[in-house]
Amino acid sequence: MAENDKLECLRRLQDVLSRKFELESQVETIPADLRHEEHVLEHERNKLEELEEKFKNVTEEVKSLSIKYEDAFNTRTGYEKQMEFLNTQREYEAMSKQLDEAKIQESALLRRRNSKTQETEVVTKELEEQRAKVAEQTAKVEEERGRIESILADINRQIEEKNAECESIKSGNISDDLFEKFSNIVRKKKGVGIVPVYGQVCMGCDRVLPMQFVIDLRLKMQQNEIEYCPYCSRIIYYEQLDPEMEKNYIFEQLEAAKSEGKGSADSSKSDSDSYDESMGMDEGFEDF
Repeated sequence: MAENDKLECLRRLQDVLSRKFELESQVETIPADLRHEEHVLEHERNKLEELEEKFKNVTEEVKSLSIKYEDAFNTRTGYEKQMEFLNTQREYEAMSKQLDEAKIQESALLRRRNSKTQETEVVTKELEEQRAKVAEQTAKVEEERGRIESILADINRQIEEKNAECESIKSGNISDDLFEKFSNIVRKKKGVGIVPVYGQVCMGCDRVLPMQFVIDLRLKMQQNEIEYCPYCSRIIYYEQLDPEMEKNYIFEQLEAAKSEGKGSADSSKSDSDSYDESMGMDEGFEDF
């Protein structure tokens, strides 16, 4: 049986669409490495911001402690000068107590200031190292972005070529509506949107089709029309086999369906009913 023009166009479109969808998938997956590097860069920048905030706080603490230490130093030296002008033992003892407390306060502030000064030096070193990491990661991201953009530009060019090829193939034979439907089928069915029917069996889903449905399918093919499988939604076309081979093939599918049904009590009845209702072909099987 001669194939109609639409089927031939759909076959060609299937090959082009399959390649186009592969390219579109690459557009989605290829930038994954870049996104990873950008994530790393964001992490390093956040760490740098934390260190800069820490450096700012430590620096302010050093400044505050230096002022307090200077005040404590002046207080202690002031007490020492006053000791020279004391006249009584009681005044001397009172001033000595204040002087001791001032020395303790001065010493504590000096230790805290020195500790914070050392912390500032550590944070300063960490800042330098982190800035170097951010600069290195920024360069890495820019390099990766350039590489990805070059690859994607080439892929997008190929996609545009496939779009143009689709337009050329469908022109005059495939309507926009049919093209849209077929494209969705090819995408969802992993590149296989049009399949043959052998006997009464759809080669896309291995389901047995009703006899009258197959007869109508063959008539539609002669009229340059198309049909969809009622089970898997692919576009189907009838392909002639040797009559005996065709008959054997269908019964093999029926036996396989029955065997699968025995494995599940819940699904057995529904599967069996589905096949019984749809076939109606035992006596008329050899007529086509």
